Amino acid sequence: MKIQWTHLALHVRSLEASMEFYGRYTGMRPIKRHSDAASTGMEVVWLSDRPAGRESEFVMVLQQGEPHILPGAQPQTPIGPLSHLGFSAPSRDAVDCAAVAAREQGILRYGPAFLNENAGYMCVISDPDGHNVELSYGQSLG
Repeated sequence: MKIQWTHLALHVRSLEASMEFYGRYTGMRPIKRHSDAASTGMEVVWLSDRPAGRESEFVMVLQQGEPHILPGAQPQTPIGPLSHLGFSAPSRDAVDCAAVAAREQGILRYGPAFLNENAGYMCVISDPDGHNVELSYGQSLG
């Protein structure tokens, strides 16, 4: 039996704010939006950065609302202080540009700086729900 990682799901306060953030800083775009109101009570969007024809290989699932199966459930506490969602940037300039924009929005948490040969040149910013998002260039991943 082969297990394959297909998605990461986040319970968010605002689909619109999260879609705007991830589109702006990571290039992820919505590939599917639907209502699970009848089954879970939530509104859902799938985001992908994969090319056409491969969009659903791995997605970030954003869910907004109060799930029927867990009454009272709210978005989780932000991941941190070192936990993060990691994204590969195409250049140091891209990391710098993202850091400048994030600083202007008051959401830059770290960098930009070269951390080490494994992490590369990076910055860490905060998404609308406070989760750490790392943008890196030259990392041994991605």
